[in-house]
Amino acid sequence: MCEPKIFNVDQIPDMVNFLRLGGVLAYPSESVWGLGCDAFNTSAIERIFELKARPEHKGLIVLTDSAAKVTPLLQDLPHELQRDVLQKLQKANDDFDVRTADQAQTYLMPVSKLVKLPSLLTGGFDTLAVRVTHHPTLAQICNQLTSPENLFGFLVSTSCNISGAPSATTLDEAMAYFGNQVAYLNADGLGFTKPSKIIDLMTGDVLR
Repeated sequence: MCEPKIFNVDQIPDMVNFLRLGGVLAYPSESVWGLGCDAFNTSAIERIFELKARPEHKGLIVLTDSAAKVTPLLQDLPHELQRDVLQKLQKANDDFDVRTADQAQTYLMPVSKLVKLPSLLTGGFDTLAVRVTHHPTLAQICNQLTSPENLFGFLVSTSCNISGAPSATTLDEAMAYFGNQVAYLNADGLGFTKPSKIIDLMTGDVLR
């Protein structure tokens, strides 16, 4: 059996190339480990659902490095709604203090029907769960993933586990789940004690 591919934090261009080619990457996030891919590579997304035995009607969270990058998602929505969404997301990001937080914040936001997102990301709904990551390595990956094919720099983020099992919290636990079926980022998380909170951006309702 071949050894799994393990990246270090100084190999971001290599990781980005791996992701663009359809690779699946297990990585430390703000709290537990995540499993991700280029959010516009449908084959890689399908592979994640297969690896996790995750029902396809459940959407996925995506990470990006900048609130401003979500602007194209809103292109045919009323201008007032666009402005409201962007202001709320930017304020939430600006107010977030990584030094005192115990969980990351993910926002469910409306998406224009003109934007051709893989349906597996949204679960068929007209909303998308977006998190502006404060993990420095993940932010750099998102920044370098940004391209004409992925304007948003979106990196899929779902828990690193088989559906229903505990989420991996270490490299060893991640490798115990997926062995050489995925690659790994050997790095530290941010030490948050709780999984990401999911908030409806428009209503402020906490969904998880």
